[in-house]
Amino acid sequence: MAGKVTFILKDPQATDETPVNLVFWYDQLRIKISTGERIRPKYWNKGTHRARETKDFPEFENFNTRLDNHQRNVMSAVRDHLNENNTILPKKLRAELANALRPKPEKEPLTFFPAIQEYIDTTNKAPRTKLSYGTTLNVLKEYQKTLKTPLTFESINMDFYEHFVKYLTETQNFAKNTIGDHIKKIKVFMNYANDKGYTTNKGHEHRKFQTISETPETVYLNDSELLTLYEKDLSDNSRLDRVRDLFIIGCYTGLRFSDLSQLTPEKFTDDGTRLKIKTVKTGEIVVIPLHWTIKEILKKYNGETPRALSNQKMNVYIKELAELAEIKERVTITKTKGGLNFEKKFEKWELVTVHTARRSFATNMFLAEVPTISIMKITGHRTERAFMKYIKVSQEQNADKLSKHPYFSKSPLKVVND
Repeated sequence: MAGKVTFILKDPQATDETPVNLVFWYDQLRIKISTGERIRPKYWNKGTHRARETKDFPEFENFNTRLDNHQRNVMSAVRDHLNENNTILPKKLRAELANALRPKPEKEPLTFFPAIQEYIDTTNKAPRTKLSYGTTLNVLKEYQKTLKTPLTFESINMDFYEHFVKYLTETQNFAKNTIGDHIKKIKVFMNYANDKGYTTNKGHEHRKFQTISETPETVYLNDSELLTLYEKDLSDNSRLDRVRDLFIIGCYTGLRFSDLSQLTPEKFTDDGTRLKIKTVKTGEIVVIPLHWTIKEILKKYNGETPRALSNQKMNVYIKELAELAEIKERVTITKTKGGLNFEKKFEKWELVTVHTARRSFATNMFLAEVPTISIMKITGHRTERAFMKYIKVSQEQNADKLSKHPYFSKSPLKVVND
């Protein structure tokens, strides 16, 4: 038995319209819910619990049909409830019956900017990534001010792409990689909106809707420079000493700052010869053999690692360290900004950051003839193309590396004449 349903008036003595309530019984349980229908008691049949069939109330047929539909919907909800729960859960059932009687209207699909904000609020990306999404949202809002019509999902097409890139290049004077990063995030927003059913527009998937970029000119520290930095006497400056030691660990593990900042003794395994860690960004577990400098650093801190500062402070202090270590090679950086190429000269120490550690690890391992696939197992790169962006090898270094290849050292093939 799934219970029974009947209808009663809220106030049978009323002279004007009164609400009609549905009552559901199941054993000792009684649930009363308003149907949203109203009727004058003089048109109500107490025996049938329906509207009287009278010419004074000509809509009686439609009225009773609605009550019949309410009854069917409620009994269907009860059966579903029993199938799911194997018993009656009164509070839950009351909510389900209320929804069966008066279903909540479906929410209107979010429009362009609210949908982007929803994605930012609900994504499980790292805080810094969410902050960068917010930056793109603000850029889009500023861009909309230059338009005659609001931005919508349907706006995102090749016309938008070309005009938006031109706006960022000529009006905002953005660098090419900054523009590409905003395009990349717009693609993320549009994919989310498609998945949620907010739009069916796929203009962002056009082959020319490209995430433009240029390979940034960055530096790495070679083994000689790292040794100089490692051997630098910083006994009178504990602040720089700790930063240097953590940076060296990064240079010989290839870990990102987010991973360096979560190092603990239990992550060093096999009698302190390996590091095993689940990376924050990708969630992958990597196992890294320890370089002799890291083993020495662990001894220095009794098996611990130096405490990480903020990324910003680390970047400031690392530049100070590199300058003290006299890493002063002159470097020329070329960058596209506002559609124009600019060149600027730096001393190498000015360009060293926390991320230089990861780049140094990959490049030094590559130059040391370590197989690319083995390095990628540690850096976590999924494609060789992405990995090679980390490798900072000059034409001269590439030639030196090739000259050691057997192909260039074999004796010339002898020509045998018949």
